[in-house]
Amino acid sequence: MTMAGVSVGLLGLAIVASWWPSRAPGGAASAWVPPWCLLLVAAVLAGLIGGVLSWPALLPLAGFMCLGWLTQEWARSRWPVVVFGAMALALALHAFPWFQRVPVFEAVQLSAGAPSFALFASVDKALAGLGLLVWVCRRCSSLSEVITMLRATVPVLLLTVVAVLGLGVMSHAVHWDPKWPAQAPAFLAVNLLFTCVAEEAFFRGLLQARLTQALGASPLACWLPALVSAGLFGAVHLGGGWPLAVLAGVAGLGYAVAYARTRRIESAILTHVAVNATHFLLFTYPALA
Repeated sequence: MTMAGVSVGLLGLAIVASWWPSRAPGGAASAWVPPWCLLLVAAVLAGLIGGVLSWPALLPLAGFMCLGWLTQEWARSRWPVVVFGAMALALALHAFPWFQRVPVFEAVQLSAGAPSFALFASVDKALAGLGLLVWVCRRCSSLSEVITMLRATVPVLLLTVVAVLGLGVMSHAVHWDPKWPAQAPAFLAVNLLFTCVAEEAFFRGLLQARLTQALGASPLACWLPALVSAGLFGAVHLGGGWPLAVLAGVAGLGYAVAYARTRRIESAILTHVAVNATHFLLFTYPALA
């Protein structure tokens, strides 16, 4: 494995490790360094060696993480959250030229009648997702919370999968095509950790959550944040054309409802990856040409 691959693997582990308790067992927090932080440092070092990052990338990365820390220290001030969200968006949109996409597998035709598809791991987007997860997203912290979250999520998850892919079939964007290609494990891992986590952490864990908080007891808080996050999620997919944007908007509404029912980021992430995995494994991927 190349150092670029090592960097991607360590960054994926850092994202998983963000669910590890942020304080040391027994409350001895003074000398405690969260595992995600150690894995992030290792990923960055491997990335510098492997050419995934260049040295100037350390400046926006350090600034981003410091802003995230400030959102905790200055919880009553809005400006660190606003700037932090803007930095996360810039990272996710590849605004900084010092981060390289790492190829996971070369272009291959996964479905008859579909264009070839190549997979890349976007390190800057994954870093944005990690920072959002650590600093602003509300996550499950106990087994009982996980069980409660799953009970509320599963019905929305199933309905979202059926709605999105049903509309995809009706609009002739995809058709039934069950498969398990050799690229499936890599796709599922990268899509979960480098795509779904980052997108849900931003649109639901930051945007929807903060808008709900700002609306407080207003009747609008029940539905407006979900519609806004879903609409913006669809809008960012306009580059793929209106049909994709509409499907993404419907999917985004499902992710938003799942999050609204639980206020836990895992709910939106699970619903998102369920849609993407079902699309990849059971239908034309990425779409009919």
